[in-house]
Amino acid sequence: MRSPFAQRLGCSLGVLLLCLGTAAGARGPEAPPAPEQEPEEAAERGEGQFLRVQTAKQDVSVRISSESAVGPGVQLVRDEGAVRGRAAGQSVYLRIAKGKGELDGLVGSEPAWISSASKKGSSLRLEGTFGGGTLALDVSAKELTGTVGPCTYDLDFKDEAYQGVRVCDGERQHVWVFLTPGIPEQLSPMLATALVVLLGS
Repeated sequence: MRSPFAQRLGCSLGVLLLCLGTAAGARGPEAPPAPEQEPEEAAERGEGQFLRVQTAKQDVSVRISSESAVGPGVQLVRDEGAVRGRAAGQSVYLRIAKGKGELDGLVGSEPAWISSASKKGSSLRLEGTFGGGTLALDVSAKELTGTVGPCTYDLDFKDEAYQGVRVCDGERQHVWVFLTPGIPEQLSPMLATALVVLLGS
């Protein structure tokens, strides 16, 4: 039989552990670790780029070059003047308009048009149509905000990621978006495709 002192000690430890567990749960979601970052010079050449999108329902990391984008559920290649393959459970075929920073074609069964507009000040704007809705996304060193088809984003850059809340078809989710450091003058066709499809799905 345990002594009264041992019983009191066990109770105190139990209360302490319960308090610690409650405090940890109250802090909310913690940011996932950032992917290993590549040199910005390589990113500007379209080499060694990465993209990671994490929510409570998905965590997708994609490695991107000028010719391909590969990751869980993402298999895209540049072939005969177009980006084609599959991403986020959808077929992708987007023709590349040389020198214009534009792509157009189909993602799934929906028409898509993506224009990676020239950098204005410290931000880059993507616009067009996607998923039966509007594409109007602004990316800067401090924020990622706007609309990608059915999803609306309002993210701030913190702890190596854009993080905050997105709303997709009325559902609110906490989200983290990791991108290769540095905002280029224009997104490569492969990165623009992967970014739009993953953010809009």
